[in-house]
Amino acid sequence: MPKRLPAPSPRLSLASQRGVTLIEALVALLVMSFGMLALVGLMSNLRFGAELAKQRSEAMRIARAEIARLRDFSALAAGPGVPATARLYSDITDQTDPELQSPPDSNTTYAVWRRVGNLATGGQGVTVRVNVSWTDRTGGAQFVNLDTVIASVDPVFSAVVTRAPPSPVIQPSGRHAAIPPGATRLDKDVSAFRPSDLGSTVWVFNNLSGVIVGKCSIPAGTPVSTLTTADVDSCRNNTVGYLLSGVIRFSNTNPPNPTAPEANGFALGLGLVNGTYLLPRLNPQGAPVMSGGNIVLDSVAATAPSGVNLPDCFNDSASSPAFVSYYCIVYPPDAGAAGSRPTWSGKLVLTGFAIGTGASDYRVCRYSADYNGSGGGFTADLRGLENEEHPAVYAKVAGSLTRQNFLVVRGNLACPTAPAVDPAHGVFADYSTIQLQP
Repeated sequence: MPKRLPAPSPRLSLASQRGVTLIEALVALLVMSFGMLALVGLMSNLRFGAELAKQRSEAMRIARAEIARLRDFSALAAGPGVPATARLYSDITDQTDPELQSPPDSNTTYAVWRRVGNLATGGQGVTVRVNVSWTDRTGGAQFVNLDTVIASVDPVFSAVVTRAPPSPVIQPSGRHAAIPPGATRLDKDVSAFRPSDLGSTVWVFNNLSGVIVGKCSIPAGTPVSTLTTADVDSCRNNTVGYLLSGVIRFSNTNPPNPTAPEANGFALGLGLVNGTYLLPRLNPQGAPVMSGGNIVLDSVAATAPSGVNLPDCFNDSASSPAFVSYYCIVYPPDAGAAGSRPTWSGKLVLTGFAIGTGASDYRVCRYSADYNGSGGGFTADLRGLENEEHPAVYAKVAGSLTRQNFLVVRGNLACPTAPAVDPAHGVFADYSTIQLQP
């Protein structure tokens, strides 16, 4: 008969179980302690990151506010009529000492610096860098930089641009601005215009583009105001031409008066001739090539339309004693790239009278200036002007041009200049002229 083993002592079993439970508890406590230490470190890093993000946001707000303050000038410089307390563009200079700022809900102090420099291109304006620096709670140095360009533009122009018009701005008769006001709108697509009351020629304009799309022959005694779409249907799509128009005025005073010319006009003609114009040289990326801080310019030959593309010009010099209005249709010979408008180039000149430098001759001046302020004066004779600003030679014209005005003066007198636009002193138009002929 097998022997029974003695049963284990209850006291020993309990003692053994209590020892194992204590060790497990100590190990668990040790592991949890390491976890708590890691959690404390993580919370500290999260708190530091949140605090630094808030400080950076506050620093950026301060930098933007400083730039907004610099842009908020009311005059370019001190002068008559400018209040002593006015913010001036001329005061935008380097900051000698930092400005300390402590926002109410911040736990640090910010130092604001300003650095001002000239534009690399030599334009009218300055570069501004606003630096905001501070020390975080660990003693580390922190900063943000904000860069901008502030143009030296009189605030009066900004006021004009931002002023809402009293009513919606639309083109005359709801059509392209190049279409003469005397043209009759036949329908939503086309308008008709007679360039000379003495002739039978009637031009048909596309209302949207201002391009002449038809050339009709309608008896001179037929008023354009009585024409209908049916009258021009057979000739409304027989050509493509661009309008070139303006006014010719005359002055016999010494010096000539470009603002209010006083002399009567005389019979004359107009024509397009060859010429040369300058274009900026571009690199493969399409940016102007610079040399010594100046744009490198290339001379380009302009071949005026001729032959079957010879322009037709009309003027009222035979019936208008005070000034002469002229209208030319130019047929562009250059078809241009695929999908682009055809273009033409050339020099518009006056003909039919004595042009020279003697007292009995006449000198032809063109009303021309850098009206849009885009830097057309990068050449001595302003040949870099846009076509709309009446350059000496037109370059690759791809649309109709109006207000290409002339002033004819005595040959022994220079073409007059006039003050630049200055609304603060009541000058709202630049009447400067530049010699064209001889």
